[in-house]
Amino acid sequence: MSNFISDGDPSDPYAFVQWKGTDVCMDFHCECGAHCHFDGYFAYAVKCPHCETIWEMPCIIKPRKANGNTYPSHVKMAQNMEPDESYSHEVTGADGVTRDVPYPVPRSQNRHPAPGQ
Repeated sequence: MSNFISDGDPSDPYAFVQWKGTDVCMDFHCECGAHCHFDGYFAYAVKCPHCETIWEMPCIIKPRKANGNTYPSHVKMAQNMEPDESYSHEVTGADGVTRDVPYPVPRSQNRHPAPGQ
């Protein structure tokens, strides 16, 4: 399976979605021009009913920064995430305040050597 990390710039923001076999409601626009809908379970891959192309549903997604086009209710209900690691760096927010915030170590730095190393 290809993914954003190996296909793109690993310094770009990304999110990993762990599909757990739960239900999904999805609108899908195929490259053949078909507009499809799926309600159900286990959408690890979907098949276009028109061109019969099978599409893998990736686990890696590329997020967008909220902006003037973002639904106000989405901004208002933004969920706080917990940091993955206890490392930090300074970030200046939109309010101009500089804060020391945690961030994960880049995946290119293997902090956990293989057994025997």
